[in-house]
Amino acid sequence: MRLFLFLSLLSTGVMAHATQQDNQHKHGTGQLSMVFSGAEFSLSLTAPSADIVGFESHAETDEDRAKVAVAISDLSKPLELFVLAEDAGCFTASANVALTSEGIVDQTQVAESSDAPDEDAEHSEFRADYVIQCQDIAALTTIEFAYFSRFERAQSLEISIALPDSSHEFEVTRATPLIDLTGL
Repeated sequence: MRLFLFLSLLSTGVMAHATQQDNQHKHGTGQLSMVFSGAEFSLSLTAPSADIVGFESHAETDEDRAKVAVAISDLSKPLELFVLAEDAGCFTASANVALTSEGIVDQTQVAESSDAPDEDAEHSEFRADYVIQCQDIAALTTIEFAYFSRFERAQSLEISIALPDSSHEFEVTRATPLIDLTGL
């Protein structure tokens, strides 16, 4: 019985560590989730600040603060980053953008990764939440990602799309910045 309990605890720890590593902050890759409901959909974007402004530490200079302000302004205009068919008649109902810090890298991650940052490194990221409303949601057949043109360090977005009766996973990249929604 004790052996079973020990093995259960050990496997739980291994799975938790693997999950933590899978969700690690990865430069060049952001996440975008989309949830469709009727004539509107919400988008939630998370992207490493290094991809957006070129650094992860706190903005310490006036130039860095200006980069953050411009990035927040650009991220506040989702229909310039995620281009939708004009026929759909979509508009931004709300946009909320923030720069957040994940805090200090713990010593375990530093010891286990040869390319991990030093123990005082921070992982900042931009988080944006949008609500988009469309006059004709059926006309929304593609999404073009001008996001990659605006943020040159961004390489890919892992995308999850939730529809009322199904969900889908995609990856868009700088080389393939388009999703075809017609088959969903």
